[in-house]
Amino acid sequence: MKKTCIPFIFCLFFASFLACGDSQNDIPTTPEEPKGPTIIEGINAIVQPGASFAKDDGTITHESPAKLVAELLTETGPEIIKGLGYISFTEKEYQEIKEFTDQLVKEVKKPFDIYSTIFKWVTTNVVYTNGVNNDPYPVFKNLQGVCQGYANLLSVMLHSQKIYAFIANGILNPVGGHAWNYVYIDQWYVSDPTNNSHFLMSDPSSYTHLVPLQLDVNLFEDEQFVFNFYEGHLNIREVKESGKQLIVPFSTNGFQVTSFNPDTELPSNIEEIYIGKNIQTLGESLIGLDIHAPSVKYAFVDTSNQKMESYGQVVYRNAFTYYVPAAATIIQFKDYDTLGKNILKGHNKVETVVLNGKIIGVSKINSKGSATFKFTSKMFSNHATINLVLASIKNIILSFKCCSNAKTSSLEDNSMLAFSLSVKGFILFPIIER
Repeated sequence: MKKTCIPFIFCLFFASFLACGDSQNDIPTTPEEPKGPTIIEGINAIVQPGASFAKDDGTITHESPAKLVAELLTETGPEIIKGLGYISFTEKEYQEIKEFTDQLVKEVKKPFDIYSTIFKWVTTNVVYTNGVNNDPYPVFKNLQGVCQGYANLLSVMLHSQKIYAFIANGILNPVGGHAWNYVYIDQWYVSDPTNNSHFLMSDPSSYTHLVPLQLDVNLFEDEQFVFNFYEGHLNIREVKESGKQLIVPFSTNGFQVTSFNPDTELPSNIEEIYIGKNIQTLGESLIGLDIHAPSVKYAFVDTSNQKMESYGQVVYRNAFTYYVPAAATIIQFKDYDTLGKNILKGHNKVETVVLNGKIIGVSKINSKGSATFKFTSKMFSNHATINLVLASIKNIILSFKCCSNAKTSSLEDNSMLAFSLSVKGFILFPIIER
């Protein structure tokens, strides 16, 4: 029976048409920052893209992550391996592992034989054990670990002998989450020490049970972007520089880019993002733009994109809200009966919320840090539930014109206030932070 780690859980998120309204019925030709806490009267005034999307350059991608990784690594070669990635160890621990490995292979000369000797030692001596520390040194000392521990230790031992290796995380079919290695010795090998098996990378048909979803290396880098392989996609992990308008590229080095999920903060001057038809995801388990794009006001999606669309500053996927830019001030949602929890989490600049063509909420924060969030009476006839959370605001004024049964919790300075009230048709959870 094959061994595996604890399965990964990949959450799905969802997306659709974006823009932003202003106070008039005319349609601006370029995105403009809403000035002040504007109450929208002309709800149908939608901001149009001011720049073009990346053009289709004919590059393709693979539905099979293993085949895509094989082609990517064939293109990059082993030079992308700069060190040991995210593996955690001290210099003293590394030296102890190296000294042991030096002795283990002191009579071995050929690189492939060195690899084979180290691989055999790891698979023979490490015992698959749950609930232990899987950093390489504890695995080396205790000879216990799960798949991540096997892969970590193999990478460090190979690295000590100047053999290129890095870690992949993904799925071991049909079991679940798994970790293994890619190793380069004249050619690439897929090495699974947990299950005592390795394969030629050039023959993906021999390891169809291994589905790579994340590689612990950067694949490409140019003056503007850093690319990696994440959640099964060629992904933009970093934007190094850009103008106000960030046009997400269609491809790099002959490979179609299919994900934009950064793990570092975008340059602060970026206010508009243009997502072409090539981008399939902004993140599955985590949407990096939610965290790392604090200055973005607008996100536009190419109408030919088959996975996402945009409307009123909101990006949708599968008809559900997927991404709302952090700096958006006026947010127009599509026609919904229900809005889910935390849709407006951390949006500290939101001033006006529009749903089904009507203003449902207005927020104002004065110079003294007092905040007012008001839901208007026009929206409601019967009753459902609204939950609103305002965090880290010292003074809060609440205004209700729709309901008689509003309930509020106690408030202290810099604490979190939560309240609920009955309205018709949806659940809204905005969070406003200052």
